[in-house]
Amino acid sequence: MRSTIVIFVLVFTVLGLLLGFSASFNVEPNNKVASTVASIESKVDGYVFAMQSSSSLPAVKSTKYIDSISTAQMGIPENADTDKREVAKQLLSQHPEIASIFFLTPSGDLYLGEPFDQQKQLPRLNYADRDWYSGVHSTNKPYVSLVFMSAAIHRPAIAVAVPVSAEDQVAGYWVAIIGVDEFGKSLKQSGIAEGSRIVLVDHNGTEIADTAATAPLSEIKSYANLQSVQRALSGESGTVVEQIDGVDMKATFAPVMADPNTWALVVIEPAK
Repeated sequence: MRSTIVIFVLVFTVLGLLLGFSASFNVEPNNKVASTVASIESKVDGYVFAMQSSSSLPAVKSTKYIDSISTAQMGIPENADTDKREVAKQLLSQHPEIASIFFLTPSGDLYLGEPFDQQKQLPRLNYADRDWYSGVHSTNKPYVSLVFMSAAIHRPAIAVAVPVSAEDQVAGYWVAIIGVDEFGKSLKQSGIAEGSRIVLVDHNGTEIADTAATAPLSEIKSYANLQSVQRALSGESGTVVEQIDGVDMKATFAPVMADPNTWALVVIEPAK
């Protein structure tokens, strides 16, 4: 069983990397904004691909320990459903930017989490109020969430949630928690001109990353009032001059596809 899981994870990791390379090569080299958008989309697509591909494994589909769920460990015990835990551990090993992986029942109760230390310290058992749960539950398709303050990692994060089907029914939801710091690192390596500020926001206008930040994001901040953000979230690309932090700035904006939602990327520089 373990060797099958290892081979499977290696296969979809390589495929995810190939998807990323393809996105980079299809972008005009002088279009840094488009290249950065493609890089972010490729990163998100890779997370969705990893979670969706692994969700088809028999170990992930199984919920044979569902009667062992309790608030004592906020799910099932550490030594229960070790096959599913092994899949989660392999995913975490292959994708270190993923901070934790959870399996939830159709009603939103926590079944299992890895690392287990994150599972057992959670403050509650049910997460049906989360944006990612509402999204995957209502669409029965992969869903990339809003930014939220994660109870698992205690910092702002996004979730990638996919439905898990067994015998033509939803057996539960397979969820990856990803700290937003990972996106900040990518933006700083984008190659966009030094002195420019890059802001990435979710489909609600909430900050995912800001290259002007001097410390890891520790609170939720909204940019929904910016015209550039509003237009990018509506699917537009372009440039406007608008006041940002009380100063007239040139804002170049573009939409970012984060299935099934649209995020916004804004490059900010002094208006001339």
